[in-house]
Amino acid sequence: MEMTTIAVTGVSGRVGTRLVEALDRSPDTGRIVGLDLREPSFRPRSLAFRAVDIGTGDLKPLLEGVDTLVHLAALVVPVPDEDVMARVNVEGTRRLLEAAAATGVSKVVLVSSASVYGAWPDNPLPITEDAPLRPNPSFAFGVHKAEVERMLVEWRDEHPGVVTTALRAPFVLGGDTPAAVRALVRRSLPFRVREGAAEVQYLHVDDLVSALVLAVEEDLAGPFNVAPDGWLTADAAAALVGVRPAPPVSADVAERLVARLWASGIGNVPPGSVPLLAHTCVLANDRLRARGWAPRHRTEDALMACFEEVGAGEPGRRARTLTLALGAAGAAALASWAWRRRR
Repeated sequence: MEMTTIAVTGVSGRVGTRLVEALDRSPDTGRIVGLDLREPSFRPRSLAFRAVDIGTGDLKPLLEGVDTLVHLAALVVPVPDEDVMARVNVEGTRRLLEAAAATGVSKVVLVSSASVYGAWPDNPLPITEDAPLRPNPSFAFGVHKAEVERMLVEWRDEHPGVVTTALRAPFVLGGDTPAAVRALVRRSLPFRVREGAAEVQYLHVDDLVSALVLAVEEDLAGPFNVAPDGWLTADAAAALVGVRPAPPVSADVAERLVARLWASGIGNVPPGSVPLLAHTCVLANDRLRARGWAPRHRTEDALMACFEEVGAGEPGRRARTLTLALGAAGAAALASWAWRRRR
């Protein structure tokens, strides 16, 4: 079999690093072109690293001779400037697709997100790839990924013969989970919305990498959910890591509390994330399983891997601190409401 040249954006991240390790072991990999702003920590002989900002850099020369493009680069955790997120997540992808078309790339593999389905009260359990894309408007990352998938479908239609794959994954944990992602997961566990989600689902980073390798080696056309088998109730997930859930509040109160905590710097849950805490969004993995992929880790494995990275005891301690903060904020909100009612 002819060896292939594979370009990987976001090559210096935790997923990119593990993907390069896996591809470097494959006898079918000839050369890996790594694109990122940071120098990668793992530099095998097969890797040619190129420092570039996909939102502004000249990408066409970097994709010359590339057979497969794996697009991992994205801003996952919300930042105050949503224009920056859109420049990387949406504009960066558009520019990559233009360069891929100009250089004759024959396969594009994109890591997408479960958030493209949105978290809604009428979501099926679990969600399959046939479900419509309807991201929550307040959650910028989901909106960006849905737009990117739309662009990918249009690009595929304009370039027949090119294989395009979108891998939709829930939160990816384990393997040096970024502090911001750990904080978001940790802060969300004790948070309770009265009408809230009963189930949570997390994917281990190694299972995402194995799905990416399969998509590189095989032709997986279309969208595929990448998810563990099953899910956990939110209470079971909280108990697993020693978190005491906060008293439940309504979705409206939750949005106000989260916004105040976010603005004050106490909370790490962005206001736009409240729908993800209020409604279930868990994925079925039957379609990808039918193509030979199987997860090696459960949701609880990914969750424990995330917290074990920072030492035993820290998750529970910090979560209890936030629980007290939420309780105090909730009491203040209730007192304020009662005062206004009396007036």
